[in-house]
Amino acid sequence: MPRLATSRFALPGAVLLALVLIFAIAWVTQPGTSKAAAQGGQSAAVTSITRSCPPAAPGAGAARISMLALPPASSQSASSGSATSNGAATFTAVLAPPAAAAGGKTSSGKTAAGKSSAPAKAPRPVTVTAPGTVATVTAPGGGGAAVTATGRMAEGFEAEQADASGTGLVSCTHPGSDMWFVGTGQAAGAAQIWLYLMDTGTITANADLTILTDTGQQNGLSSAITVAPNQFVAENVTPYVQGSQAVALHVQTNAGQVAAAVWEGGANGGAWLPQANAPAKTLVVPGLTVASSAAKLFVVVPGSTDAQLQVVAYTPAGAATQFPGTPVDASAGAATPVTLSSLGASAAGLKLTANVPVVAGVLVPGAGIGSFTTAVPPLTEQGVVAGNPSTKGDTVGLLLTAPGAAAQASISVISADGTVMTPAGDQAVTVAAGHTLAVTVPRPANGSRQPFAVVVTPQHGSGPLYAVRVVTAGTGGLSAPLSSLLPVTSAMTSITLPSAQNSYTAVLP
Repeated sequence: MPRLATSRFALPGAVLLALVLIFAIAWVTQPGTSKAAAQGGQSAAVTSITRSCPPAAPGAGAARISMLALPPASSQSASSGSATSNGAATFTAVLAPPAAAAGGKTSSGKTAAGKSSAPAKAPRPVTVTAPGTVATVTAPGGGGAAVTATGRMAEGFEAEQADASGTGLVSCTHPGSDMWFVGTGQAAGAAQIWLYLMDTGTITANADLTILTDTGQQNGLSSAITVAPNQFVAENVTPYVQGSQAVALHVQTNAGQVAAAVWEGGANGGAWLPQANAPAKTLVVPGLTVASSAAKLFVVVPGSTDAQLQVVAYTPAGAATQFPGTPVDASAGAATPVTLSSLGASAAGLKLTANVPVVAGVLVPGAGIGSFTTAVPPLTEQGVVAGNPSTKGDTVGLLLTAPGAAAQASISVISADGTVMTPAGDQAVTVAAGHTLAVTVPRPANGSRQPFAVVVTPQHGSGPLYAVRVVTAGTGGLSAPLSSLLPVTSAMTSITLPSAQNSYTAVLP
């Protein structure tokens, strides 16, 4: 018996000893670079990106796309003009299903918007290989477009669907699995509401659509929307939101990924809804311009608890609480419209603070249905708007909001041929803490009437900065009637790698 007991413990003891020896040897022989890896924080250049651009809005003809790749100056000089080292931005067609393109029905049974005859073969891709210059291309095939950029053409990349003047109307976005859009309702001016879903991947995507209005969640579609690879589906949402004052669309995929876009149209024209931030308790909505009537705020509460919000407007004169002493009440599971009547003739940005996560957007009166802005993240590294008009009579500007500490940024204009000018000179523009600054951006000095790009670069040590590009038409500069709003998104040239360190937990018992 004693001998059996000894055998019983001999094997586990040997295994434990072997594990200790393995751990000791690994510790002694770990590579010398492990300490650097543990520190993390290293950056790597962006070498590949994908974007999806929606098809043109109903009645707008073929979709145009304005784009710019803006790698660092050192990276551009290193390329020495070589198309091979520059990489390429390639636009490929994303077409409607053959039945819809020929005048058939979408998955909801409604006729597709922007239909065209299905081509006999896939349209040829369009390729751009010149970083640092503004390019405007027509979407191949006349529908949506998938964009793949590599090399230096992926650094600082931005693309937008644009109108005939080259004005960027809506940013081309990353495919994803969870997206929000917030806008006005059918009874408040949006006679048409279209949802576009694009699948630029290699597998079929299935997307669920949740529709919220001021009366709560609507029945909407009875089944998921199926989108085949390299195709888009257009869904007419209008029948499901009759009588609504506010609308929120939540797109979630249960298979694959899609890029989503939403267009709202009225009697005198329409506008795209920018993709909103994910639900959060604190949101910043920049881009409220001087308008002929009050802007309207839409607050969406996805959860089951009603929201109470504080709304602060940051104007050129400073911060002003919108509803002093009375929090804004927003119902759970609904989209609540709130009229902002106390802004007067000031440009502004809003900060919303809520007790539960919310989603938000704003309609600013202007041409047609008006223009939309939404909650966005602060700019990182640089913000780029690729499409801005040089048309006579148009004014291009920026609304910059610093809700926290003062923010400093430089503003540059890049012409179609790549010429860079800094309208504000060598000194950075400063936005005081808790203020909004309106800046007019002049056309390129070379007299070109081609569309140009605007670049906003926060300076080192700047507080969080939020920006929206503004286009107005007529006399009065940025106080003239509004034509277009476009939130400025970050165009990254590099990414920060996460921290990593050696781990031997896999060999422990």
